Amino acid sequence: MILREYIEEKIKNTTKHFKFGSVNVHQVDDSMDFTPVFKEIEKHFPSHYFKDLGGVEIAHRKEFDDRDISAFYKDDWLYITDKQDDLADLMDDLVHEMAHHIEVVYGDIIYSDGEIEKEFLLKRKRLESELKAEGYWTQEYDFKDLTYNRSLDNFLYKRVGPNMLKLTTASDFVRPYASISLREYFATGFEAYYLGKKDLLFKLCPVLYNKIDELHNL
Repeated sequence: MILREYIEEKIKNTTKHFKFGSVNVHQVDDSMDFTPVFKEIEKHFPSHYFKDLGGVEIAHRKEFDDRDISAFYKDDWLYITDKQDDLADLMDDLVHEMAHHIEVVYGDIIYSDGEIEKEFLLKRKRLESELKAEGYWTQEYDFKDLTYNRSLDNFLYKRVGPNMLKLTTASDFVRPYASISLREYFATGFEAYYLGKKDLLFKLCPVLYNKIDELHNL
């Protein structure tokens, strides 16, 4: 049974808590008990992942609507909306934003050898070739840019579209969003590692898999 299914079965009979590792979780609206999710995921994270984490806030902010997002990481804090479609979405958001925190704390270990960057750029190169083969004009977009680029994001998600993007990324990325930037490549891989897709991550992204495995075992 994968972690997500285990938590879904357990949550109904779990006592509510307000700690996630060594930090406080602030749930503004406690009409629904989300905290058992945090406690269960905590069991799968090594203690050093919580280094320098300021806390977690579960509440709906205007910023979520303005940016059309459900979670973000800022100034050592995780911010997650309480307007979740289901338990799986909460788990995805939590693990994904923890990945961004870990990037800040362990960035040198993750990126200093350049190996993840090489793996990502090779996949980006293949993605551009696939899109060209499908008839898309890619010359005005920089597929070597490691950072988030709104123009490229709009091209991939609006012009190419979710269905074609899924098709052209399936053999290289654990999900299409991983192709957006190097940071999202890491974060989506981190999700896969902890939320039941380790085998797929190892198959598609062995360098990234080994780096996350190294982080886990520091």
